[in-house]
Amino acid sequence: MVKIKRQTTALRSLGLAAALTLALALALALGGCEQSSKPEAIDLSVYDHLYENPFPALDQEWEDYGNGDPYVMRYDGRYYLYVSTKDHRVGIKAWVSDNLVDWTYAGLVTEDPISTGAYAPEVVYWNGYFYLYTSPAGRGHYVFRSESPTGPFERITDNVGMSIDGSVFIDDDGSWTFTHAGTGGIVGVPMDGPASFDPGRTIEGAYLGHWTEGSMIIKRGGVYYMTLTGNHVFSKGYRVHYAISKDSPLGPYTMPTNNPIAISTDPEFFGLGHSSTVMGPDLDSYYLVYHNLIGRSAEGPPVRKMNIDRLVFNGDRMDLLGPTHYAQPVPRQPDFSDRLDEAIDSGRWEKAADGGRTVSSVSTGGVYTAEYNFRLRQEAGVDTRLDILFAYKDDADYGGVEFDFAGGRMTLFAQANGERKTLAEAALSEETDWTKLHAVRIERDEERVRVYVDGGLKLESGGAETAKLREGRIGYAAREAGEPLLSYVAFANAADGSSDYETAKPLPGTIEAVHYLSGEGRGFQVGKRAEAPAWRKADGTDVRQADDGSYSVVLGEKGDWLRYAVHVSESGTYSLDFTAGPGGDSASLELLVDGKSAGGFAAEKPPALRDEAWAKVRAGSVKLEKGFHTLQIRLKSGKLEWTTLDLRRIDAEPFRQEKLLEQSGADDVHGFWSRDGEDYVGSADADAKMYGGSPRWTDYRIETTVRVGDEPFGEAGVLLRATNESDFPDQVKDALTGYFVSVNGSKLMLYRLNYDSTLLQAVRLKLPRGEAVKLRIEAEGSEIRVYVGDGAKPELTYDDPDAFLQGRVGIRSVYADKLTLGDLSVASLQAE
Repeated sequence: MVKIKRQTTALRSLGLAAALTLALALALALGGCEQSSKPEAIDLSVYDHLYENPFPALDQEWEDYGNGDPYVMRYDGRYYLYVSTKDHRVGIKAWVSDNLVDWTYAGLVTEDPISTGAYAPEVVYWNGYFYLYTSPAGRGHYVFRSESPTGPFERITDNVGMSIDGSVFIDDDGSWTFTHAGTGGIVGVPMDGPASFDPGRTIEGAYLGHWTEGSMIIKRGGVYYMTLTGNHVFSKGYRVHYAISKDSPLGPYTMPTNNPIAISTDPEFFGLGHSSTVMGPDLDSYYLVYHNLIGRSAEGPPVRKMNIDRLVFNGDRMDLLGPTHYAQPVPRQPDFSDRLDEAIDSGRWEKAADGGRTVSSVSTGGVYTAEYNFRLRQEAGVDTRLDILFAYKDDADYGGVEFDFAGGRMTLFAQANGERKTLAEAALSEETDWTKLHAVRIERDEERVRVYVDGGLKLESGGAETAKLREGRIGYAAREAGEPLLSYVAFANAADGSSDYETAKPLPGTIEAVHYLSGEGRGFQVGKRAEAPAWRKADGTDVRQADDGSYSVVLGEKGDWLRYAVHVSESGTYSLDFTAGPGGDSASLELLVDGKSAGGFAAEKPPALRDEAWAKVRAGSVKLEKGFHTLQIRLKSGKLEWTTLDLRRIDAEPFRQEKLLEQSGADDVHGFWSRDGEDYVGSADADAKMYGGSPRWTDYRIETTVRVGDEPFGEAGVLLRATNESDFPDQVKDALTGYFVSVNGSKLMLYRLNYDSTLLQAVRLKLPRGEAVKLRIEAEGSEIRVYVGDGAKPELTYDDPDAFLQGRVGIRSVYADKLTLGDLSVASLQAE
C-alpha cells in the first residue's frame, strides 16, 4: 500500500498561490507523477492520500491464504471487513477501518467449531443485531447473531443448506432476500426474517454461462444491481459482471453490454472476483471490494489479495473505474463529520439555550447527503418525538423529519415563517426497537429530497415547497423526551451520484459523457442552453436519456465543451474511442489537456453504421503523461451526441511481423497443438488456441493459410483483437474478448467473443480439398473484412457497432479434424 500525506500545516502559513504551488510540487514528487504543468480546474491537494491494489497483507490475516471473498459492511460511519477462513482453521476474522484503506485487526468474531473453513462470511445489521451468514467448507449455510459487528457471534440456526456464497438483501419495504451460487445461475430465496428461508429458484438473467457465484444486490434509484462472479476461482478469467432488474431482487435481470466490469488476465494481476459493494465515506460514492488470485497455498487452497475500486453510475448503467493496480486516491471523506457518543464540541455545534435544538456550526451546499445515527435512551413514551433537521437557516426556516415514536409515524416537513408544512409521511414499523442504533439518511439532489431509514427509502418529495429546502445546517431536536443518543453524524456536498463528476477517472479506462466536472466555465460551456435536459438540469447542457436507461450529452454549437478529471497510470499513446449516438452527423473536435491543445480529431460513424442507434467511433489518439490531468473536449464543427469515451494504451508505431506464432511462449499456447509441415494442427478432442502479438495493436492485416481435408469436422480459424485470454479446464469455452474468423467444410463465419459467443455473420464457402488456401483478414476501425484466396473483394464484411478495437492475434481449432492452419503474418494498416 502506498500512503502519502502532505504537510498541510505548513500550507496554512503560506499565501494561496504559494500553497497551491507547494501542494502541486508535493503531489508530483510524492505521487511519482510525470506531470509538467498543473491541470486546469482541479485542485491536486485533494489527492493527499493514495493506496494501491492489491492490498498488502493485513495484520493477522490467515497465513498462506490471504483475503479471499472480501465482504465489507458499513455501520455507524465505520467499515468492517470479513473474509473466508482457511480450510481446517476455526473462526472468522474481522478488521475495522474509517476510510476503506487503513485496516485494524479486530480479532476472531466467532470461534464456534462449526466455522471451520468458513467460506465467504457476510454480515448485515438489523434492528439492533448483526447477522452473519457463512457456508463452512461449502457444506450448507449457518446463521450467527451478535450485538456487535466484531462479535462474539453465536450460532442461531442448524444447517439451513444451500450452495456457497450466501448473501442477504433487505428491500425498502423490509422484505428479505437470500441469494447463493448455482450451476445454472444465481439462486434467489425469499426470507421470512433473518433466519427463516423459503424455497428458492434460479434467477432469470443471473447466469454467466458456467458455475456462477459471489452474488450481492444493492438498490439505487429504484434499480436492483446484482454483482456476480463467473468461472472457477483458479481461472485467470475469473471475473465480475453486473445485472439489473427494475421489478424485484428476484428478477428477472438483464445483463448490460458494458460487462464484465472487473476482469484482468495480466500475469501480475489476474483472477478478479467475488465482490461486495459498499457505500464510500463521502456518503455518495460506491466501491467494489474484490480479490485477485496469487496462486495455491502449500495445502492447496487459493491465495488471494484484496482490492477496492470505485463504481460510478450513469442512469441505470454501472461501471467500475478500474480494475486498477497502481496508486489511486483514497476514498473521499465527508465535508463534515462528528461522533456525538460522549460529548458535543461547542466549536462544531450550536445548542439552543433550552437544550431542545442542536445544529452544526457549518452549512451544506445546495446539493448534499446527510447521515444521522441515533437511538433512544429508553422505550418511547406518550410524547416521545425526535426531529432530524437539515436546510436549517434559523428557528423559523428549516426542513426536517419528525419521528413520532408513540404515534408510529414519520413525517417529512418544511418549516417556514414558523409554520410547519407536511411534505410526505409514512408509518413506522411496529417491530422497530428504537433503543437500538438506527441510521437516517437525507439525500437532497437537484429536484427532490429522499429519506432513508436503515438503508430503505421511506419518504420522498419534490415540488415548490421542497425546492426551498436547499443549503443549510444539519442537526436534531428532541421534544418532551430528553436528549437522544447520537453517534456518527455527517454530511457531504454530493447526492445521487454527483460525486462521480469530480472523481479523477483512471486511464486506461472509460469516461461517461455526463460525468463532466461541476460548474459552468469549469466543467462545461454551452452556447445555447437546452430546454429540457434529462439530467444535470441546472447546467443547461443537452443531456438525453437512451433506451438502456443511461444518459448521453450533445455537443451541438461551435465552442461547446466538456471537461473531465483523469488519472493516467502510465505515459504513452491513448486511443480516443467515442460511443456516438443516433444520426450520421460528423464532428470536428479539439482535445485540450490541462488547458493546452493536444490536437484536432474527427468523430463520425462509418456509413454502414449510420442507421445504428449507437456505435463506437475511433476519433484518433493522443499522447498523455502519467499523473493527474484534465481533458477538455471542444466542438469545432458539426454535432456529436455521445455516451462514453474509451481511452486505452495503443502501439502508435507501424509494425510488420512474419511467422508470428513461432515467437509464442508457453503461456500463449492454450490446449494441444502439433505441426504437420508448416501447418498447425489442433486436437479433434479439444478446443485449442495459440496467441501472439501485442494487446495494444489496433488496425492490422492478418495473413495465413487454411487447409481443408476430406470430410472435415469442427471449426478452425483466426483470432483477432483478442484480450483477457484465459486457459483453465473449469471455465466457459470462449474465455477471451475479441473475434474469431472460422471455417468448416462449407462456411466462413465471424464470431464475437466476450466470455460467451455470438455468431455475427456466416457465408457459404466452398474450399478446395487438400490445398493451402490464403486467408486474409483486415480489422480497421469497426469493420472486419475477410478475403479468401486471391480475391480482390472480401467474402465477408461486418461492421460491429460495439466493436473491440485492439488486441492480439492467434489461431483456434475447435474440436477440428482435417482443418489445419498456417502461421500468421501481421502488419499494421498504417505500415502499408
